[in-house]
Amino acid sequence: MVGLFSTRAGLPCQKRINAAMLMLVTIWGLNFPIVKGAFAELPPFAFNGLRFAGASVLLLAVLRRLEGPQRIPRSDLLGLALLGLLGHAGYQTLFMAGLARTTAGHSSLILALVPLFVGVLGVALGLERPSRRMWAGLVIAFVGVFALIGGRGGLPTAGGSVVGDLLTLSASLCWAAYTVLSRPFLTRMSALRLTTVTLVLGLPVILASAIPDLLRVNWPGVSVGSWAALSFSSVFAVVISYVIWYTSVQAFGSARTAAFSYLIPVVALISAWALLGEPLGALQTLGGSVVLFGVWLARMEVVAEEVVADARR
Repeated sequence: MVGLFSTRAGLPCQKRINAAMLMLVTIWGLNFPIVKGAFAELPPFAFNGLRFAGASVLLLAVLRRLEGPQRIPRSDLLGLALLGLLGHAGYQTLFMAGLARTTAGHSSLILALVPLFVGVLGVALGLERPSRRMWAGLVIAFVGVFALIGGRGGLPTAGGSVVGDLLTLSASLCWAAYTVLSRPFLTRMSALRLTTVTLVLGLPVILASAIPDLLRVNWPGVSVGSWAALSFSSVFAVVISYVIWYTSVQAFGSARTAAFSYLIPVVALISAWALLGEPLGALQTLGGSVVLFGVWLARMEVVAEEVVADARR
């Protein structure tokens, strides 16, 4: 993780962050089929509590090694605690609770609204000024996600629980707010430090929600495969991916970073087809192409800025 991002003139290399974000999309897309099999032995909240506890320990060790101890100003503590509650405790708890009460199709479609929520919140708070091209790309990508979900025979888009849908919608808002509100803090601390501090501050709520499931786990019956899934999710899907996410927010802004999340359903569907044998139809293929075009359109401004910056050097 140390060599993942190089710097030039004090700023992370944009090309490397783009590559890292594509790696993040792959990790989060693969995370679905990899983790799904572990839920039979480790219930969702127990799995979530264990992976975030392990991720917190690892992040603290990495932070101490790379940056050393650093005192956090008291004026920042309340805001960082809010980020921890929104992006870690709130998002994870609401998502797990929502998924248990509605269809996977509903959850996927609602979570695909995150980039749009990020754009709206960024504009409302005066932190972002997405261009028309950016908005067009986000909307086109969302249409592609809708086609992906609608074309998946195993995931109906109707008949889900209203309560579950509302919980998932709340989870989407938590993640969007977490992404947007992090930007001011990223002007005075690294992505690694912000990720670590907010995760540790949100951990008590995650562990509290996991206690009932943890008490029900048949620990001798947990297989090596489930522990491997937990390790993958903790190290790659949380530790590495969260740092990449915040580094991209720091370099590109929250709206352009969130646009990448439209690619996650594409990877998730392909990996589920390859690993679990789930169907992948023509409509899904078309939807994936539309998503790719929308993300490319939304990110085009960043590429143009990079070309101009390189030309000036």
